[in-house]
Amino acid sequence: MTIELSAVVVRTVGLLTAPVDDQIVILNPSRDNYVGLDAIGRAVWDLIEQPCQVAELCQKLSRDFDATPGQIAADLLPLLAEMADGRGRRCHGP
Repeated sequence: MTIELSAVVVRTVGLLTAPVDDQIVILNPSRDNYVGLDAIGRAVWDLIEQPCQVAELCQKLSRDFDATPGQIAADLLPLLAEMADGRGRRCHGP
């Protein structure tokens, strides 16, 4: 799935999470799989607790991680696309 900056993303309901140091492990019991996210992935996970436009996520993360929104988008869009297969969030919009 292709994710665009105008898309709105939010966590999928019903996933189980466990913090591990500065990382997070997310279990999807309905699919019997899990994914581990590093500190930056965990920051994304925290930000998408509520629906958020991807462009807004890039702005927020660029302030927190001292990178341009374009640099953040280059890494964030593939991560969100990978997660779009049901491992942790839903996507609405283009």
